[in-house]
Amino acid sequence: MTSCDILLVIGTFRSAVPMLSLIRHLSSKHVIGVKFLEQDEKAMHKTGGAQLMFQDLCTQFGAKILAQDEDVETRFVLVQQFPYPASFAAAIHDHTKAEHVWGMLTLAWAGIEVQDAFMDQFDIKHLVVPDKRFASFLIERRGAQLRYAERVLDEVGLPFKEYPIFPEFAADWIIAAPTLFSFHTEAGKQSFLRDVLKLLSQIPKTDIVAYKAHNGNQRDYFTPRAYYAIARLFAFVPKAEAFFGFLADHLPAKLAKHCERIVTGILHRRLFARACPMASLTDYGDMAIEAFLPNVRKGIIGGLSNTIWASLFFGLPYYNCVDAEDRTGESELLKRDSSSLLDTNLEYFGVPYCHGDLAQGAKNPEILHSKERHDNLVDLFLRELEV
Repeated sequence: MTSCDILLVIGTFRSAVPMLSLIRHLSSKHVIGVKFLEQDEKAMHKTGGAQLMFQDLCTQFGAKILAQDEDVETRFVLVQQFPYPASFAAAIHDHTKAEHVWGMLTLAWAGIEVQDAFMDQFDIKHLVVPDKRFASFLIERRGAQLRYAERVLDEVGLPFKEYPIFPEFAADWIIAAPTLFSFHTEAGKQSFLRDVLKLLSQIPKTDIVAYKAHNGNQRDYFTPRAYYAIARLFAFVPKAEAFFGFLADHLPAKLAKHCERIVTGILHRRLFARACPMASLTDYGDMAIEAFLPNVRKGIIGGLSNTIWASLFFGLPYYNCVDAEDRTGESELLKRDSSSLLDTNLEYFGVPYCHGDLAQGAKNPEILHSKERHDNLVDLFLRELEV
């Protein structure tokens, strides 16, 4: 039987990055084991490279990777919030002898039934959460109070400032590419990119600006590869944007959409005349953006995403380049409804549209200085392991 101080149970790398802080900063004194849910083919195709990178980092930082059917005796189990298959949860239960089983809520999934199922699967009564007030807001909004009634929530924020994972990274700005939930039309994507370009024109040329694609995805949400290849040829040709825009306005819809995408590609390509890909600054650019934010000196440029909360948490001004007027009506880009997900989150931590003006970065002292937060995740476990 393997003996551990902490056993981490992980469904996906995306929201598990705080666990890397635990491993990096506690593994020299405490034994930390990790059991991973095996990723399905769809997940591996989408973000498989980033998932494998995360697993390698766990090993590099000192964790032991364990098979799900390996017998383990441990003081603590910390389970990432994730919709685990019943067979995986049963295997963890049957092969683990633990004094305490805790859960780690992601920022914005509290109250969603399928995401909350892990609490009963692993018999979790104690939860750590980045923002307790936000979690309570979501739990009430989603009518999940009964599921949480007998459970303790500890607010821990994010540990990356006190316990960094990638201390070598440094940039003045990060452009955080949002998902398509930020946009309802191709024109909305173009408006976003034009505002980003406006901001870049106001930033000193000596500043380092990194562009981060969303969460390790193998493709970018803005421009499919075929259109980006065409856009590269025209990005800096005078009046090319206006030409393709004219065609988009006057051609039949089936042809116009291709011209619209080329316009988006031209604008997107222009960003890289000023910004550099995250991969040029760090080998770990596919990891969650939150881990890099303490090393950003000036601000975050982005759209409507949970990155807003993390930026505000670390006291960085956030430049929201999505105009709410561009999101009216049904989305032409996604069939999924964002009203119960992203739109609900924005009621809590949304920030105003910046109009492409460097003077309009947003902050939120209530998130930065939460009265509910006492320990970060690493300090909490340091204290508990000493008991």
